[in-house]
Amino acid sequence: MNYILYHREIPVLEFTTEDDEISDVTQILNEEHLPIGIFRDYEIGISQKQQFRTWWRCRAIPASRQNLRNALELLGNISTEQLVTKSFGLSLSDQYWAKPSSSALKWSDINFFENDFSEDVGKALFGVLDVADISSLSLLSPDNTSDGWLKKKWIINNGERVLLKGGSGESQQEPFNEVLAAEICKRLGIPHTEYSIICEDEKYYSACKDFITVDTELVSAWHIKNVLKKENNVSEYNHLLKCCEKVGMRNIEEIEKQICQMLTVDCIVANSDRHFNNFGFIRNANTLEWQGLAPVFDTGTSLFHDIALKTLLSGYATLPYKVSSKPFAKNHQEQIKRLPCKKYCSNLPFDNLNGIEIIFDEIFKKNNVILPEKRQILRVILKDRVNETAHLIRENEN
Repeated sequence: MNYILYHREIPVLEFTTEDDEISDVTQILNEEHLPIGIFRDYEIGISQKQQFRTWWRCRAIPASRQNLRNALELLGNISTEQLVTKSFGLSLSDQYWAKPSSSALKWSDINFFENDFSEDVGKALFGVLDVADISSLSLLSPDNTSDGWLKKKWIINNGERVLLKGGSGESQQEPFNEVLAAEICKRLGIPHTEYSIICEDEKYYSACKDFITVDTELVSAWHIKNVLKKENNVSEYNHLLKCCEKVGMRNIEEIEKQICQMLTVDCIVANSDRHFNNFGFIRNANTLEWQGLAPVFDTGTSLFHDIALKTLLSGYATLPYKVSSKPFAKNHQEQIKRLPCKKYCSNLPFDNLNGIEIIFDEIFKKNNVILPEKRQILRVILKDRVNETAHLIRENEN
């Protein structure tokens, strides 16, 4: 079947499929509006078909998603790639979509920013779908292109697009970490996504409004860093900045400041999973002008959410090399030292975090499944990490 990939109303490229698999890229229609980093000329021997197929597959729900197998069974034993096709590849993170060449569909008629969408896929992912007749299912949903391993779904609440995301393990700590990190950002004056807690069927979920609009889009740092081939003698950080310049970002100093601020918060909350796919840059989807780093989001994998109480009591959290970080160094202390965090973050109002342990109590006491003993030790760890991070940045000589 013949398809056209669109960027909003702009046709970008033509491709064909066979048995639900991309079989060829037949024509580039608009190079300027191609997805960032989609075609990498420096990757010798990898065809445009292979690279486009990889990009398209990356829009699908990852295989690591909680409850995915059961959800796909509830939806009629469909594959994640088929889900993407069923929803035309539409997302609430960017403005790309694809339709059959013969279709008369328009962006204004179908995009999820301005039009309703089905909750069937989200209900299946949450294990609460109850449909007697499978033929009545609607698979037109932004959940088909949501990333990450935690249980999540999009809903429409009073006209706003809101993402619900769950936790893991017995303590279900991640949603509470999101709320805490947002409060820390607020007190430090760092742009961030606001989170709240929702409890459904004795399960906790974080809720946040979509910070992308019908006129903007999120481009992950992963796609930015793939614009150029990384030279062996260049650090990941400097390579990313080089790629930012390549795609037309002008205020690199402002970008450096925003990245350093984000990683400072990560250091405070001991975020262990700040990878290149959970931070990125916002651009205007119409003019292609860059607006800067996205507000801080996706900070749930923090405060030793997956570490047992017994291990924490043994002093695990006080060993810097045990507290892993990403993406520019293997631990937070080294990451802070390698980047220009003193230059951009030494003037942050760390005094505004005095008493943050009290805010921590207010947030985490709402979690009825986390052990009180773990909550108490995390309280102490958080207070210590605030002081240690402030000291590290102010003493950093880089």
